[in-house]
Amino acid sequence: MTDELFEFLDDTDSARQSIRVTETSTERFIKLLVVDDDEDVHLMTELLLKGLNFDGYQLLVQHAYSSQEAYDLLLRDPDIAVMLLDVVMESEDAGLQLVHRVRQSLRRSKLRIILRTGQPGYAPELETIQRYDINDYKTKTELTRERLYTCLMTAARSYRQLDQLEHLAYEDHLTGLLNRNGLLRALEIKAQDSHEPYALVLIDIDNFSMINDTFGAYYADRFLVDFSSLLKELPMTEGIARLSADQFGLVMPSTGCVVEEMCRGHLASRTLTIEGVETALSFCMGIAHCHKELAPAEMLGHASLALKRAKKVGIGQTVVFNDAMICSLRERVSMLSSLKQDLDRHRLYLVYQPQIHLQSGQLIGVEALIRWVDESGQMISPVVFIELAEQSGLIVKLGEWVLRRALYDCAELCRVHPGFRVGVNVSPLQFQQADFVAQVKAALAEQGLEGQHLDLEITESVSMSYAEETVEKFNALRELGITISIDDFGTGFSSLSYLEKLHADCLKIDRSFVDKLTTSASGYRIAQTILTLGQRLNMRVLAEGIETDAQLNELLKLNCDAGQGYLIARPMKLDALNEWIQVYTEQQTLNV
Repeated sequence: MTDELFEFLDDTDSARQSIRVTETSTERFIKLLVVDDDEDVHLMTELLLKGLNFDGYQLLVQHAYSSQEAYDLLLRDPDIAVMLLDVVMESEDAGLQLVHRVRQSLRRSKLRIILRTGQPGYAPELETIQRYDINDYKTKTELTRERLYTCLMTAARSYRQLDQLEHLAYEDHLTGLLNRNGLLRALEIKAQDSHEPYALVLIDIDNFSMINDTFGAYYADRFLVDFSSLLKELPMTEGIARLSADQFGLVMPSTGCVVEEMCRGHLASRTLTIEGVETALSFCMGIAHCHKELAPAEMLGHASLALKRAKKVGIGQTVVFNDAMICSLRERVSMLSSLKQDLDRHRLYLVYQPQIHLQSGQLIGVEALIRWVDESGQMISPVVFIELAEQSGLIVKLGEWVLRRALYDCAELCRVHPGFRVGVNVSPLQFQQADFVAQVKAALAEQGLEGQHLDLEITESVSMSYAEETVEKFNALRELGITISIDDFGTGFSSLSYLEKLHADCLKIDRSFVDKLTTSASGYRIAQTILTLGQRLNMRVLAEGIETDAQLNELLKLNCDAGQGYLIARPMKLDALNEWIQVYTEQQTLNV
C-alpha cells in the first residue's frame, strides 16, 4: 500500500483548493500559516523547512503575529491547509481561543491545526486535545527539522485526502456544481449566517428526455454542462447545484417576483447548440422562500412541491410555494396520527436482512428494518414514515421499540451463532437522549445478551455533531462491547475531520454508490475511496444494496469486508430468516 490515500491529477476539470493554476503552468501549493508572536520562531520555522519536498507540492508559508491577524488571514484565504499555532501570544490562551473561532465561526473543519507551545503548562496536552479540535500538539523544543517535516507532511496529506473526499461527497461529477448534499449544506450555512430573505429556486429542463433520446447520452451531458455554465453567469446566486439528471437548484436573494424575472430574463432567450442544431431553452421553476423555522430539507421539499405543480401545469411554468399548498401536507399529519396509534397497537413489525463476510461467505449478522402496514392494509414506505417520525420526535419511541424488539427476536440466533450481530439503526434525535446508553444497556440485559451481539448504525449527522457528550456516549457503548457503524457514509453532511476521532468500527457504503459501482466512474471512485479510508482507519467496510454479481465481484477485488443486498438475501420476517439461515448454513458447510 502506498503512502497516498488518493491520487491527485493535474488535469482535473477544476483546480482543488490547494492547487494554484496559472496561464502557463500548473503550480501546486500547500499553504501553511505560522502563527506566533515571536519573530525568531517564524525565521527558524522557515529555515527548518527550507528545501523540503512535500510530495511534489511547494510549501507556501504565510505569517501572522497575533491570533486576530491569523483570523483575518484565514477569513481572506480559504485555501490555507495547515496552521502551526502558538498557544501563548497576546494572552495565555490566545491560540486556543483562535482554534475555537476558526472551527465555530469560520467552519474550517478541514484545516489541520498543529498546536505548539514553549510553555506546555499553560495548556496541558491531554486536556487540550480532549477539549479542542486540534490535530496535533507539540512543544517547540521537540520540533526538530525531521519531526517538523513529519508533522507537516502528515497534516498536509490528511488535508488533501479530506478535501478530495469532500469534493466527491458534495460535488456533481459532471458539471462541477454542488450536488444535493452540497445544496443542503449551503442552505444550512445560509440560514445560520444571513438575516436577509432568500429563496431556493428549482429548475427542471423541459423535454430533456427527448434531447437525450435524439442525440444520445454524450451530447445530452454536453447540453447539461453548457446549461450549467449559463447558470453560473446568473447574477447574485449564492449556490448552484445539480440535483438530478436535468434538475438544478439555485440559492438567490429573495425579493418577490424578481427571482423569477432574473432567471427567465437571463435564460429564456438563450439557445444551446448540439451537433449544429440550436435548441431553445425551456424549463419549469419551483420557488420556495426562506422561513426562519424552516430546515434546509423542508425548504427543498417546498421547492420540490412547487416544481412538481409547475410541471403538471405544462412546459415553461413557474410555481411559488405558498400557504395554499399546506393542505397537501395535511395528509402527513393524518399519517403521523395513524403511525402513533399503530405503534401502540403493535401494527408495526421488523424484517431482517442478512449480512455476510464477502470473502468467506460466512454469515455475520442481520440488519433490523422496520415495516408498517396501516389499518387499511396499505404498506407505507419506510422512507415516508421514518422521515415523518423524525420530524415529529416520535422516532425516539419508535427507535427504542425497534432496539428492544430486534434483540428479543434475535436473542436465540446470537446464542447459537458465535459472533452474530444485530444491526439496529439509531436516529440522531434518539442518540441525543440523555438516557440513550442506559436504554441500550437495559435492552441487552433483558435478553441476557452481551454487547458484542449489537451493532448500532449511526447516521453521519450524529458524527458531525461532534462534542464531548458524543465521544462519551461512543466510549460508553464500546465499553459494553457494542460495535458502531457509520451508516450511508458519504451521503450526508460528512464529518470527515471528526471520523478518526470517533473511532467507529465500520463504514457502510450507501447503496447509491454500490448501484453505480460498475456503471459510473465516479461511483467506483467513491466506493474505492471509502474502502481505502476505512482500511487506513482500521475500520470494517460493509457495502449495502448488492444486487448483481458484477457489483459483488468489484467489491471482492476492492477487498470490501462485508455486504448485504438482494443478491445475498432480501429482508424477511423472523420465521423466514430462521429457515434461510438453516439452508444457507448447510450450503456453506457443503461448499467448504
